[in-house]
Amino acid sequence: MKEYKSKFTTMIVQSLLGLFATWFVYNLVGKLTHSLLFAIIAGFIVLTFFVYKVFYMDFITIILTEDKKLLIKRFGKIIKALCIDSYIWSEYSKYSNKKDADDQDIYYVNKETGQEASIDCTNLNSDDYEELLTVLGAKNQNTEPVKVETIKK
Repeated sequence: MKEYKSKFTTMIVQSLLGLFATWFVYNLVGKLTHSLLFAIIAGFIVLTFFVYKVFYMDFITIILTEDKKLLIKRFGKIIKALCIDSYIWSEYSKYSNKKDADDQDIYYVNKETGQEASIDCTNLNSDDYEELLTVLGAKNQNTEPVKVETIKK
C-alpha cells in the first residue's frame, strides 16, 4: 500500500497567494466603489474561496492498495474508491493533448461509459505526482516509435 499525501509547504504557499489575492481584490474594489463595506465583502469572499479550496478541496490523500484500487481520502474519510483496471489514466484531458506547466491533474476515463473525471493533485509533491502517473500507467514510456513502411506507386 502506497500513500501520497498533500504537502504542508505547498498549502502554505497557496495560502500566501490567497492572502495576496484577497488584498488585491480588497484594494481594487475599494478604489472602484469607494466603499469600505463592498471592499471588505469582496475580500472576504476571495479569502473564503481560497481557504475552502486549499484546506478542504485540495487536502487529500491518495492510496494505492495491493488489490489494484485507488482510494481518495479527505480527513480520514474515503470520498472515492476506483478500480485502476476499469479506467484509462492520463495526465491530459481527452479533449486536449496539451497541458499547462502548473497543471497537476490526473484524468481518468471510464472504459464502459466513456465519462471523464479528474483528480486534482495540486498539493502533492511533484515527484509523488510523477510517480503516481507512472504507477497508474498514465506516463508515456520512452519507447522507440514503430516504423511503418509505405508502398510508393
